[in-house]
Amino acid sequence: MNGSTTLRRQVLAWVSIPLGILWMISAYMNYDIARRYVTVAYDRALLESALDIGRQVRVLRGRIYVDLPEVAVQMLRTREAGHLHYMVTGPDREYVTGEPDIRPAQLSSAGQALYYDDTYRDQPVRVAAIQLPVETEDIRGQVTVHVLETLRARRELIRELSLGFAVPQALLALLAFAVIWFSVMRALSPLAALRQEIETRSHRDLSPLPVSRVPAEVRPLIESMNALLDRLSTALTSQQRFIADAAHQLRTPIAGLRTQTELALRQHSPNEIRATLTQLQTAAEHSTRLVNQLLSLARAEPSGERVQNMEALDIAGLARSTTTEWVPRALERGIDLGFEDAGAGQTPAHVDGDTFLLREMLGNLIDNAIRYTPRGGQVTVKIEASPTAITLGVEDNGPGIPESERNAVLERFYRVLGTGGEGCGLGLSIVREIVLRHGGHIRLLAAAGSQGTLAQVTLPAVA
Repeated sequence: MNGSTTLRRQVLAWVSIPLGILWMISAYMNYDIARRYVTVAYDRALLESALDIGRQVRVLRGRIYVDLPEVAVQMLRTREAGHLHYMVTGPDREYVTGEPDIRPAQLSSAGQALYYDDTYRDQPVRVAAIQLPVETEDIRGQVTVHVLETLRARRELIRELSLGFAVPQALLALLAFAVIWFSVMRALSPLAALRQEIETRSHRDLSPLPVSRVPAEVRPLIESMNALLDRLSTALTSQQRFIADAAHQLRTPIAGLRTQTELALRQHSPNEIRATLTQLQTAAEHSTRLVNQLLSLARAEPSGERVQNMEALDIAGLARSTTTEWVPRALERGIDLGFEDAGAGQTPAHVDGDTFLLREMLGNLIDNAIRYTPRGGQVTVKIEASPTAITLGVEDNGPGIPESERNAVLERFYRVLGTGGEGCGLGLSIVREIVLRHGGHIRLLAAAGSQGTLAQVTLPAVA
């Protein structure tokens, strides 16, 4: 069946085909039963005719003859069963009476009737043959009586009986099909109502579909659709929130760039112009970082689709190389950046993830630690591996984050007051989105020393 065939048509087709096959099988069985019974009944009548003729066998002066009145012969030949012919032969198979062109049969024993099909005068016939004893002073032996009739009457009766059975059964099959059709229509009516509800919905309405009125077999499909609608609603809400946040955050630096540009155009002193251009450069760098982080956040957010570039990767090697890339930046700010592998390479540290996103996640953690750690401080990247999980941590000895604000700093554009720094408030929110997208979780803890922060990420390990 092609893809445009409805479920109703498929169900009715799969029901009607077996019904048609069963009806044909039943019609054939009825025909076979009718043929058997008609054959037995007609064969018995044919044998009775042969016996009636055999009872009229006489012997006179050493000669066998059949004392059958002409009226009886005419009655036999014109009976309702059809045209009947007979032949009687003597002990030596000599012709006695009847139709001489009937082919005689070979009988094995006396008194045992033999039935067989034959052709007589280009017409199919049924033959009954029986041997009857003849014992007189002159003749001792067996006379053979052959009686045959055409098959026309038999076939007509078989056809009438077969039709008599087949027509009511066909009507019953049609009635069953009508009942099934009505039942299928009633069973699919909730789906029709559901389709109408979906068709009349606005494209903005992503509320769950009702599952109370649908059949139990369809309920898992509706629940899956509701789960999809929920994910789509989450993605659209996240997208709308991202657009609103991006518009709000970009408006201020762009307005500042425009103001400083207009100010530089009105200034004439080279020193003033240079100072303004320096501020423009700083603002442009800040805006560039903000745009880059917004783009990273957009890529890290759940979009209703699974991560496309998932692969098994060595997170320990990725962490080591990423840390190495940030060493120049740390040295520039006077920060001691180090890397510790608690497993010492003994336990494989593999996760199923996106290399770009995981590198972005670790880079944001390191960058956040470097920005808020005073000169001369320390930042350490740590990794621990177990058979089920990989724990990645970035620890610093900076001012730390108050426990009451550790959850808040994971939200977008949130910054702890009084910490200084040049951040945009997006780094940790990007980290959280990437971690969630990889099936992990992030915690912000107090560092092992008296001050500082430990950002701890746990990801599921793969073999």
